[in-house]
Amino acid sequence: MDFPSESMLNDSDFAPLTRSQITQALIGLGVGEGETLIVHVRLSALGWVVGGIDTVVRSLRDAVGSGGTLLAFCGWDDSPYHVSFWPPHWQTAYEEIPAFDPKVSSARRDFGRFPERLRTWPGALRSTHPEVSFTAVGRHAANLVVGTDDDNPWGVGGPLGRLVDLGGRVLLLGAPLNTLTLCHHAEAVADVAGKRYHSYRMPVSTNAGTVWRDYRTLDTFYGALPYWERPELTIDSAVGNLALQAVQAGAGREGNLGAATTWLFDARASVQAVVAWIERHF
Repeated sequence: MDFPSESMLNDSDFAPLTRSQITQALIGLGVGEGETLIVHVRLSALGWVVGGIDTVVRSLRDAVGSGGTLLAFCGWDDSPYHVSFWPPHWQTAYEEIPAFDPKVSSARRDFGRFPERLRTWPGALRSTHPEVSFTAVGRHAANLVVGTDDDNPWGVGGPLGRLVDLGGRVLLLGAPLNTLTLCHHAEAVADVAGKRYHSYRMPVSTNAGTVWRDYRTLDTFYGALPYWERPELTIDSAVGNLALQAVQAGAGREGNLGAATTWLFDARASVQAVVAWIERHF
């Protein structure tokens, strides 16, 4: 939120978060100069940040320095991912949807304010897959999102696979464990049978105009694997349960930023832990 609520104003113990305070908290959590981080933010969990999401981005850039890189999962706010399940007259209306253009198409609103803010930050680059879309700012931005594998965007040639190769980490700022998108990369690279995929068509912008292209990606919406067959799991949060495997393996470090819980995960160690769990159980 950009302004304090009435309850905050009436709470004598409440204090707003500033850019320097956030930066110091990030450094205290272990974020260092030159880091390559994918970041998930729940701004409301932080309380009142003076300057809102702009301050969060600036604080992150302060913490990683000029040699650091920030990555965010954008998706596409107007994605027709589910169109094939809609009534015919809805599908007809979607024939006029603006095509996906990495430079202008908005990030998904339900991912919070951070992805869209990073996408529009000066110098930001974005991957070309319309559904599994990432944006990055900083030294390794091009390494993360340019020329990625659109045939397997969750795999080793996608942004998350490149994040692992770069020795990157994952930062959750007030965001819950079920936002650990890195788990989908672990699902993609795990050596198990029976993975679920979803096929769909997307309009993309090209030099020749709008082209509808066919895509087939891991089904991260309904579940890449039959987690509902595992009685020990909370089915409505498969990713959250996978993230717990990384926590239990010691791949994540917990901290606090204001009233919010924070997590800093080593990407490679987290993927190894989640892959090992998937391969044991499936």
